[in-house]
Amino acid sequence: MQILSHIKRHIRRTGFTVLCLGALMLVTGYALGWTDSNAFTLSAAALVVLGTVLHVYFLKKESKY
Repeated sequence: MQILSHIKRHIRRTGFTVLCLGALMLVTGYALGWTDSNAFTLSAAALVVLGTVLHVYFLKKESKY
């Protein structure tokens, strides 16, 4: 039961965390010159988009309006 309450407490930060992870992957990839790999670039961009969608969803869910 403690694990469930811990997850519920931190679930709203999931979107922002995924967004930051994708952005960090993009910055790291460009800094190290990994721009030749479409799979790496597209997966990092997908994380940014997914993180944005999750972040907006959790903000709307918590809003009283």
